[in-house]
Amino acid sequence: MPSKKQAEEPAAPPRHNRPPGYTPERETAEELNVAVRTLRKWRQLQIGPPWTAVGRQIFYGDESRAAWLKTREVQPIREVA
Repeated sequence: MPSKKQAEEPAAPPRHNRPPGYTPERETAEELNVAVRTLRKWRQLQIGPPWTAVGRQIFYGDESRAAWLKTREVQPIREVA
């Protein structure tokens, strides 16, 4: 019989099997606010954030994704007075 403390703690939600420091394709799409299909098209065209395949699963490195986003920044030319 489980102890009272165990019964009160909610079960942790299941997590994807993922390498540390990497995010699965679906979560990456949500974070970038694009469709999974868009990420797949970007991979086909060899544009977009760097990715890693582990078997049939696609992962995006957290640091590489952040570096890719940094390259997409647009700096304003004019300053508002």
